[in-house]
Amino acid sequence: MQGGVFTQVGRIESRDLPIPQPQRGEVLLKVAGCGVCGTDHHIFDGELTRGVAPPVVLGHEIATRIEAVGPDVDGLTPGQFCAVDPVIGCGVCPACRSAQPNLCNNTTTIGYKLNGGFAQFLTAPARNVVPLDESVGIAGAVLCETLACVLNGYDRLEFAASSSALILGAGTVGLLWAQVLANSPCRKLIQTEPVDYRRDKAAQLGADLVLDPDADALSARVRRDLPDGVDFIIDATGSADAITQALPLLAPAGTLMIFGVCPAHERVQLSPYDLYEKEAKIIASKMPPNTLERSARLIESGRIACDQIVTATRPLGALADAVAGFVDNRQSQIKVAIDPWA
Repeated sequence: MQGGVFTQVGRIESRDLPIPQPQRGEVLLKVAGCGVCGTDHHIFDGELTRGVAPPVVLGHEIATRIEAVGPDVDGLTPGQFCAVDPVIGCGVCPACRSAQPNLCNNTTTIGYKLNGGFAQFLTAPARNVVPLDESVGIAGAVLCETLACVLNGYDRLEFAASSSALILGAGTVGLLWAQVLANSPCRKLIQTEPVDYRRDKAAQLGADLVLDPDADALSARVRRDLPDGVDFIIDATGSADAITQALPLLAPAGTLMIFGVCPAHERVQLSPYDLYEKEAKIIASKMPPNTLERSARLIESGRIACDQIVTATRPLGALADAVAGFVDNRQSQIKVAIDPWA
């Protein structure tokens, strides 16, 4: 089979790889498509190294079809269309025993330590595979893992009725957040995004007000509608500067969620006294613990416009350029998916 192997910082090689064989409790998956994530870009650039074990096939936003099942697999059959939860916890640590494998210190994540979706086939534990209705298409399956992350973040926010929210960024993550909040009791949803194309998408997909953080007087414009500030600020940029700019807009008793993946060296400037005065909270959310099934059902419901987010498909031979050019592609694309058979 063909696969794109991350061998070292700044290098992905196209290789002929053996088709893996499913072991006990595993399934063999034929990849229909795999999304290029900002995390893949951070790994490629050397900004994220924890839990990554090159040489490895990256890719964790995977649309698949079951090719074969290993021994002791029940409830899954060849031919089923599926999404994949990439998080495989150790199963014995306190985090895993409390149903939080995403916090396991010994996790072996698909697309980080184990070969992922930028290849024609992969294996995964059967418990990490969720069947999807064919109607969602490759776009729906590709976004299922990312939406599962968003749902975990939403649960952690404990979003109250009539709350207001500010989403920083209108890439894949920001647009999924916008659609989740548009289906919530949020009374005012504001979104910031410097790229015109993405601001238009944000307005289409649920934001009440979309602002350019570089051109607009952000603070004055937000406070025109929300004089006391915003109840929830959700960072979907992975930019410490964006978080620093938005923090003063947090309302009393407000919550900042760190959701986008910042490079490890970046630092946020904040005033502990301001947080104290407001009794503000800062929380974070990372990989999905157990929300992939919910994500699949929400996508199947048609309430998430997946085709508006997956805007381009590239062949496997273009993988290195798609990962390296993740930032440059923001001007014209949102989510790029890789078709390993093209």
